[in-house]
Amino acid sequence: MTAMSAVPEAIRAGIVDKLERLAARPMLPDTPAAAAIAESLEYVWACSAFAADACLRDEGLLEWLATQGRLLEHVDAEWYAQTADAVTLPGRYDDAAFMSALRIFRRRQLVRIAWRDLAGHAPIEQVLAELSWLADACIHAACRQAAALLGARHGVPKDRNGVELPLLVLGMGKLGGGELNFSSDIDLVLLFAEHGETAGPRPLEHEEFFVRAGKRVAQLLGTPTDDGFVYRVDLRLRPFGDSGPVAVSFDAMEEYLQQHGRDWERYAYVKARPVYGADSGFNDLYRDALRPFVYRRYLDFSVFESLRAMKELIAREVERRELQQNVKLGPGGIREIEFIVQAFQLLRGGSTQRLQTRSLLEALPQLAGQKLLPAETVTELLAAYRFLRRVENRLQEWNDEQTHELPTRRSAQARATCNTAGAGVD
Repeated sequence: MTAMSAVPEAIRAGIVDKLERLAARPMLPDTPAAAAIAESLEYVWACSAFAADACLRDEGLLEWLATQGRLLEHVDAEWYAQTADAVTLPGRYDDAAFMSALRIFRRRQLVRIAWRDLAGHAPIEQVLAELSWLADACIHAACRQAAALLGARHGVPKDRNGVELPLLVLGMGKLGGGELNFSSDIDLVLLFAEHGETAGPRPLEHEEFFVRAGKRVAQLLGTPTDDGFVYRVDLRLRPFGDSGPVAVSFDAMEEYLQQHGRDWERYAYVKARPVYGADSGFNDLYRDALRPFVYRRYLDFSVFESLRAMKELIAREVERRELQQNVKLGPGGIREIEFIVQAFQLLRGGSTQRLQTRSLLEALPQLAGQKLLPAETVTELLAAYRFLRRVENRLQEWNDEQTHELPTRRSAQARATCNTAGAGVD
């Protein structure tokens, strides 16, 4: 644990008024989590204005952390799903009330995750996993809300055997890899299994139904309200990007990959993971279309030139945007480690099944095991990746902002130094 004595004087003053406001509140119940909160509160608040402001805004948040939030425990994806269900069940709310409930849920959970990270209750792998499970739970809730409203108006899409068809949502990037960062956009690709028509009061073609559902999901998650937003949703990785339909059929996806798929899309689809609607036939789609597109059975020498071009593009972007202090995009940053790993996955994954994983933290050790990189290099890359991801999260935990830039102001540097050195659990 890290006490207030670890906080530099330069940043202590910023939370004095917040602590005075908290002092007027009733004491927390006597629980182990409450004792841990009391021990780490000043340090956590000094390192995260987001956590401090959320606790002051939501008077029940600290009590929730002390009694129900399982602050001292590692939880799993099922816990996030059940907790989200308890507050966002479709039919209980109109859209406005649903959006408010989902935003409060997300804010409380992010405070919990930030607290566990800053106070040293969770290693970085657990933090990244829980951030991903939180996003999954929010996407599930939004998909159910969208389907409930559209289904009441238009009927429910069904396959030729009369079985209901859900929207299939693929999480891409770090969400797909189960290693999401604290304040991240989410990249999604939306698919549906079969064409057809709903049988409700106002029938719709399946494609139109799922396009509307996809747009509604993006609105439910991304529209700013008085309670903030949940996630900014990026749908541009879909076939044909912005010029393509928001949701496409499995057949259209397979045809697109065969005829138009490019090497950078192979790179992107390494991470593709079903986060909603997987039982609509994702396993068959992955076997027949996605895996053959990403992982070629034989060594594909043509991809060398594409990877070289991608790497040059990354280097030019760093120079043009002056990203030297950016922990994600800068030289030696997170993106460069990701590039190393995913390049080997594209080159060797077709013949080496152990490389066919969405998680960088799982794939990287395999590079040593398959003798593709020296073991000492892999060890250094793993240590660097964990450190950079921890720094990335700590920068974003300060104010729930999507930033990757190392601070330049002295007070911010003092806070960041304290922030990244405070919880030595990795």
